[in-house]
Amino acid sequence: MLNRLLLFVMAACLGTLFLKMELPIPYLLGGIFAAVACKIAGSPVTWPKNWRELGLLVAGYGIGRNFTADTWEKMTHQTFGVLEATLIAVAVAVLIAWWTARHTSANLISCVMGIMPGGLTQMMLMSEDDPRADANVVVVMQTLRLVGVIVAVPFLVIHGLGAQVMQNNAIVQTTDGTHWLILVPLSFLGAFVATKLKVPTPRLLGPILATAAGSYFWGSLQPVPGLLMMLAQVSIGLYMGVMLDPKKLSATKELMPYIFSGIVLMIGVSTVWVFFSNRFFSNGSRRNCGNVSGWNEYGRRCFNHSYLPISTVIVFEYLRSFGNHYVF
Repeated sequence: MLNRLLLFVMAACLGTLFLKMELPIPYLLGGIFAAVACKIAGSPVTWPKNWRELGLLVAGYGIGRNFTADTWEKMTHQTFGVLEATLIAVAVAVLIAWWTARHTSANLISCVMGIMPGGLTQMMLMSEDDPRADANVVVVMQTLRLVGVIVAVPFLVIHGLGAQVMQNNAIVQTTDGTHWLILVPLSFLGAFVATKLKVPTPRLLGPILATAAGSYFWGSLQPVPGLLMMLAQVSIGLYMGVMLDPKKLSATKELMPYIFSGIVLMIGVSTVWVFFSNRFFSNGSRRNCGNVSGWNEYGRRCFNHSYLPISTVIVFEYLRSFGNHYVF
């Protein structure tokens, strides 16, 4: 227990450092780096799976509470465009994965999960459920893809697509609505039902869907306290890090040229798609469409407790999430 406490403190300190550096999902990355560092140093580390599961319930609630009646209205009007973007992203990701697997020692399943724009947490859960996938390849590719998107896309959206920077009052930080403790029954019920229905990654997707339904029918749900979200993120990250093998991580260096070229290709295709698709949207939707292509890491906003209330972005994430899961 003492070793786990020290490991958690180390992960929290690294997460705080990453937060100061303005890296995405800082505490999750802090957990991964802390666990891997201990394994490299030769110290045996473990992290209970049940603790990770609790973290996923909190994360699922944090994502699902953004689904509102306005989101549903946007979904009915923009479903075609969102599905089109999803199909393009999946097709490009599969092409990049095929090329990478053909020229490296990584298998195709690992490369697809690694480059697919589905979020680090979701793809790691899927790699855990699929024995053919190498978690080391998935985490390296997803982390680099995430950082690349977070760095490159805002610049392209603002300077290349003409979007305007939103004011702080556009970010949902309300404390009104149903108390956040509703996450306990919602998340557990969602995970239970999703597991029974054999939904992919039920421990995350179940709470997301259950909370989304609660947010739609009951109205606004309070965000969880920042400390609790930090604990959840660290717990998820530590479990991910414990799963990784330092020797296999070192072997992923052969993937670097393909990862970076794939990231550039995916961002380029997304930018071109947004540029041309904007011609077919109303003026009010153009800015949202640009945000969809770039800020598709809703987990980052959830974990950092800073939500984008742009309904189009949320619509894209929900539909793209289902599309990515059922590719496999």
